[in-house]
Amino acid sequence: MNVRETVKEKGEESFFKNIQTSYTGDITLSNQTIEQLKELEKPVKMKFNFRMKMDEDMVYFNPMMWEGYKENYFKAAERSYPVEMPYVFDETYIFNMDIPADYEVEEVPRSAKVNLNDTDGFFEYLVENAGTAVRLRSRIKLNRANFRPEEYNDLREFFSYVVKKHAEPIVLKKKK
Repeated sequence: MNVRETVKEKGEESFFKNIQTSYTGDITLSNQTIEQLKELEKPVKMKFNFRMKMDEDMVYFNPMMWEGYKENYFKAAERSYPVEMPYVFDETYIFNMDIPADYEVEEVPRSAKVNLNDTDGFFEYLVENAGTAVRLRSRIKLNRANFRPEEYNDLREFFSYVVKKHAEPIVLKKKK
């Protein structure tokens, strides 16, 4: 998702409304801010608090539901032409979640780090379970914007792994 383009086109209020409606559960957003939208050399900082209604014994929550890669854009089994992206990128997503007092963390995604062809880029997915809070950081960095056809399969597998990790939930269990 390109936050700058979306906010410019639809406005901040609509942007956050879309985040709220993208989740199927009953959630409420508050304290929404977006910083550094016009400072193109700096990363966009988006912050908000969310509260979700939780009355189930087990809650499955995807921390990447708003910012994660949902599909791999490199779907073809092979490619005859180079992949040419408009630019290299470095995306970092940080997620902090306080665990409600009547729940405990049952399971979190495992941390992982994967390189793309040694120096072409990397994916880092770090998860920390502190008992009363879960912290997560996802970072995808591509050092090149162009890939030869013979490198396509590595690029496709790299993004398949990213999509898979971004789909993993945090599982909370109601305390007895």
